[in-house]
Amino acid sequence: MGVAKLLIRWGDCLVIEHVLDAVRRHPAVSRVGVLCRADDRELQQAVSGCSGVELVVPAAEPEEMRNSVECLVEAMRDSESPGWMLIPADHPVIEVDVLDRLIHAWMQQPEKIAVPVHDGQRGHPTIFPASFPEEIKQIPAGKGINWLSRCAAPEDVQEVPCPEVSVLFDLDTPEDLARLQRQFKTHNGRQESGGH
Repeated sequence: MGVAKLLIRWGDCLVIEHVLDAVRRHPAVSRVGVLCRADDRELQQAVSGCSGVELVVPAAEPEEMRNSVECLVEAMRDSESPGWMLIPADHPVIEVDVLDRLIHAWMQQPEKIAVPVHDGQRGHPTIFPASFPEEIKQIPAGKGINWLSRCAAPEDVQEVPCPEVSVLFDLDTPEDLARLQRQFKTHNGRQESGGH
């Protein structure tokens, strides 16, 4: 991307602020945490400015994404929570309707992984049962967290149909950013869909 993608302007706020605002407003979400590298002071400052968000800074930089997720989930572990939601840093478009649909579906079957699906493709965010911190340790080296849902038994995964194409969007290149900006017109830091 050439720049820190979570610190890119998104309407009247930063990408990270937009994501956190959407998630922490949902009544079913009890805790929100963000993992930042120790040397990423600018991102730490942005996250610290978001009320109700917990900042997790590992003592040693995680080698892979799965290590980052394991570190974050361990730090946020709550014995009373039935599950946890993962939103990758390169997935900036979070729609309230998607959260509502995904959380509602998962609450009906909390023992399963809930994955949003658009046009036959799986996207993000993903909700995992509370037991899955232990499962993370089984992910092979070089594999991402998606390995869990791809390799889980079909009966352990609930695919949640979503008309919103945003569940497939990621932010890795300037072209991705331009495409997202065309798709979503932003106003006061909150997105308005330009069409599905």
